[in-house]
Amino acid sequence: MKYLGERLEEKLMNKTEYLNKLSNELGHMPYGDVKDIIQSIEEHFEEGAGEGRSEDEIAQSLGDPKELAAEFKDGAKFKQIMKKRKMSDSFKGPDGRGRIFVIIFNVFVGFWMWLILLAAIVAAFMFLAADLGIVGVIVASMILGKITEFLVPFIFLVLTLLCVAVFLVVLVILGIKYYGRGLKSYIRWNKNVWNYGLGED
Repeated sequence: MKYLGERLEEKLMNKTEYLNKLSNELGHMPYGDVKDIIQSIEEHFEEGAGEGRSEDEIAQSLGDPKELAAEFKDGAKFKQIMKKRKMSDSFKGPDGRGRIFVIIFNVFVGFWMWLILLAAIVAAFMFLAADLGIVGVIVASMILGKITEFLVPFIFLVLTLLCVAVFLVVLVILGIKYYGRGLKSYIRWNKNVWNYGLGED
């Protein structure tokens, strides 16, 4: 009974009610993105009305506003979402080619690319640790009097290593920051290609 009630409520939702609920579900998305999404939905309602469909029928065809908003938040475009609604969940057609592409690309390129980038970040961190270790040994030796000759060259070496350490700190911090962002965008791109296929606007 609860399910039937929810379906009835969704069926009776008119254009204004649907757009208001969708706007609320889109939540913290950028204003410009929300504006574009609402405009696309309004145009969809107008096209449907031109075909003689009622607002509640169009709203029902769009599905639950909460689910639609979740797809928009995940980076999908309106045309992609509507195409997915018409496609069967199979490996046939454009959707299937997209899934095959995602699998092959990640096996031969994607996985190794991100692994190499991660290895580069780890290597930079290890170089930083080694650099600071050398600086620590040299400074400790100078303080304990074990290095009494060629002080100027050693001081110059310490300063050079400290400059390298600063560079490596910045490199590691930026590497971790943009690796996380890039990986998140890459996962979203994979998900879009998996769900909607290739060559979509």
